[in-house]
Amino acid sequence: MPRPEDLVRMAGLGRFQVMALLQAARYYKLKGDLERAKSWGLNRAIFYAWAKYYGPRGWRRAARLDELLRRGAHVAREGRRCPEGMVEELGECVVVGRRGWYALGGEEQTPRDFDREVTLRVSKLIPWEQAWKAALEYVSLFPEWVLRDPQRFYKLVYEPVRDTFFLSLLRGEKPRPPRSILERLESLERMAGKAGKQTGLDAFMKTEAMNKKRDDRGVENS
Repeated sequence: MPRPEDLVRMAGLGRFQVMALLQAARYYKLKGDLERAKSWGLNRAIFYAWAKYYGPRGWRRAARLDELLRRGAHVAREGRRCPEGMVEELGECVVVGRRGWYALGGEEQTPRDFDREVTLRVSKLIPWEQAWKAALEYVSLFPEWVLRDPQRFYKLVYEPVRDTFFLSLLRGEKPRPPRSILERLESLERMAGKAGKQTGLDAFMKTEAMNKKRDDRGVENS
């Protein structure tokens, strides 16, 4: 009997499909639009695949986990100024085509394209409804300020399960990130709550980052 790893490979499932699925679930969780979520998911999967192999060296600095957790949620790039012809969406500058779908290289990524490249492939091995439900449950483990930041999403949400997401489902397990990540996020949110509901997590983490810089300067000057 084939191993789960072999079944996943034979179905043509890999990191590309995991990225597309989780990006779509991320978008749907935040925006609630399934069709645009599919367009977004495929668009981002194509972009990250292209950037990995053809992007300029150092196109995405690999931020340390501790840094991503420490810096304020206000650093998420939503509201950034994008080049002409692009719009900001979930912290990234993207192109929207004539029909309203996200586009790359002059070509829109449609929900039908997503179904062909992701849904049908996944359905060969795992019922699509099961995979989609698992993806939504997985991204729901993370607070909104993580999902809205592209670097945090990549490092904290996608990276821990990029090679195991479908394997977990085949084994009857729920995909989960390392417990240490969830415990750190839970701790940060508890601390933010103690800091006061009016300040919120953004302000709290901004203060934490400023305190760390002040402490670091103190060490350098001592």
